[in-house]
Amino acid sequence: MNAPASGPEVRGRLGLVFYASMMLSVAFVAFGLIFPGALTDSLDATREVVVGTFGPVYPVTVSLLLVFVVVLALAPVGRKRLGGPDAKPEFGAISWIAMLMSAGVGLSFLFWGTAEPLIHLADPPYGETAPASAEAARAGMRYSYLFWGPHAWAIYAVVAIAIGYACFNRGGSMLVSAALRPLLGRLVDGWVGSLIDTFAVLAILFGVATSLGLGTGELNAGLADRFGIADSYGVKIAIIVALMTFATISSMTGLGRGIRALSLANAALCGTLLALVFVVGPTAWILSTLGTGVADYAAAFVPMSLATEGAAGDAWTGEWVYFFWAWWIAWAPFVGTFIARISRGRTIRGVVAGVLLVPSLVSVVWFSVFGGTALERELSGAVSVSGVAGEAKSIATFAVFDTLPLTGLALLLLVPVLALLFITSADSASFMLGSTTTGGSMNPPRPVRLLWSFSAAFAAVLLLSGGPDSLRGAAVIAAAPFTVILLGLGVSLVVMLWRDRAGAARSDSR
Repeated sequence: MNAPASGPEVRGRLGLVFYASMMLSVAFVAFGLIFPGALTDSLDATREVVVGTFGPVYPVTVSLLLVFVVVLALAPVGRKRLGGPDAKPEFGAISWIAMLMSAGVGLSFLFWGTAEPLIHLADPPYGETAPASAEAARAGMRYSYLFWGPHAWAIYAVVAIAIGYACFNRGGSMLVSAALRPLLGRLVDGWVGSLIDTFAVLAILFGVATSLGLGTGELNAGLADRFGIADSYGVKIAIIVALMTFATISSMTGLGRGIRALSLANAALCGTLLALVFVVGPTAWILSTLGTGVADYAAAFVPMSLATEGAAGDAWTGEWVYFFWAWWIAWAPFVGTFIARISRGRTIRGVVAGVLLVPSLVSVVWFSVFGGTALERELSGAVSVSGVAGEAKSIATFAVFDTLPLTGLALLLLVPVLALLFITSADSASFMLGSTTTGGSMNPPRPVRLLWSFSAAFAAVLLLSGGPDSLRGAAVIAAAPFTVILLGLGVSLVVMLWRDRAGAARSDSR
């Protein structure tokens, strides 16, 4: 017989996971402050080992997860509701989508949308087409769809459904370890479970710090280009402190008020900016890019998914495919658990549709509008920024916007969008860090959330000192242990569903 469907209401239980993860975080920050050069060298060396060992596993794992969630949604178990048949959603559909999107993409989404197709235009995937050619532009779009489309969001969906089902349907806690109970049994109540949850905390911390650090660097470069503000380490620290202050204030107001309100505002501003660029930009080109890009993506779906396209792609695969999947995997314990937290009352099929289909569609449209506009501007000679897009995505974005009508309005919308993307990601992350380190609390104590807000800021500042390579290295390293945990969550979910189905069958036969 299953435990109550509502899930536990754990409040403020500080234990081994909190103290171990905090101790490791403080040790990391202290080491970086005392030996910054050694930290950078260690991250780079570890990254090379991890990529060489785990790199080929990433695309296979992500592809398996995508197939898994699609089968899950189409199977009869897709009708099961998180929380039981009578559970009602805590949040409306629009708020739910806005919250999971805001947590899932972060600050980088805006800049990558414009810059990534330009980067591929200048340096085509696998070097198989000529730079600055129409073929390179098409390859850039389909790989942009790959890195931000269904594969990526499937990672979140697996974590969300597994943890949500374990918590709301089987009386577990909102923890990664609790969702692995069918595989590990009572081990999750001891040091093994604590180790798993500590890995999850570190993956969240480094994944968020990577995105905040990379986003801050891009934001500083854009401010330097627009307003002459120095592009310096000091300014980056000031940006992080200022935006993290707002994120911390928001986190103190709770999930239903702060994060929900910010997410809705973020969605409204992003939608307005998207519509504006679509209308004033090269609309016909954007529509053509969308149609051609989706067709190319579908045609090359399997080789792109398994990273088997191209014969000379070792270096490119490591820099792009392995890094992107590691980056998404590093975010999975944060975003997946956050989505589980807000998804009670929804069916498994509904969660897959909301987490996989809707964000993937938004990503495809987003990259078609912003990336398509950037490609048209570059190929027509209106701008020439593809060569610098890889190092300064914000500068490329601003340069493209400068060529459009109503530039002032677009830039006016861009500033609050950037701030809100940063704040909502940091806010959601501190909430989930607080939850994971207090026994899976549905409403973690404010002091704990505040403490993790500062920890994320410190990590981002520290990683910035080593530059983009250190930031990317941290994400790749954090993803390695969680890749194994991801596969375990998928197997564990199948076991839970099978046991519940068998139990229901025995009840019906009596």
